[in-house]
Amino acid sequence: MLPRFNGKFTIMIQRIQSLFLFVAAGLLLSLFFVPMIQLMDGQTIRYIERYDMLVFLITTFALAVTTFCSYKNRMLQIRLCVLNALILLGWQVLIAVLYFKREPVMIYSLTAVFPVVAGVLTFLALRYISRDEAMIRAASRLRGGKRR
Repeated sequence: MLPRFNGKFTIMIQRIQSLFLFVAAGLLLSLFFVPMIQLMDGQTIRYIERYDMLVFLITTFALAVTTFCSYKNRMLQIRLCVLNALILLGWQVLIAVLYFKREPVMIYSLTAVFPVVAGVLTFLALRYISRDEAMIRAASRLRGGKRR
């Protein structure tokens, strides 16, 4: 028998944009634990060991979780999605600059593209949230017109 949830979590995952935001937050959460760079001598540099990466990681993860949990306020979700997508884009630019300035003994891991993947997922969620908001506004406008 499956465990029973209180219903709130299932409501949050009910829409596709919530799934996109959940996966983006999961990708960002995984960056706390994986290495960013592996050196030829076997040492690794993790995202949390560099202060600039740590600031980006904490900021974008907090925004992703806040956006995911504020599913009742779509306008706030839209604003947070835009902000998070822009920060994720800036973070990916920083990673690209570091990649092109790297030394030959550095090997970047596949996780270096997670911020851009999270940014794309956040942008897709933004489109679906905007579509829902437009649908709600149209329905409200139609309902308001019938009452007059």
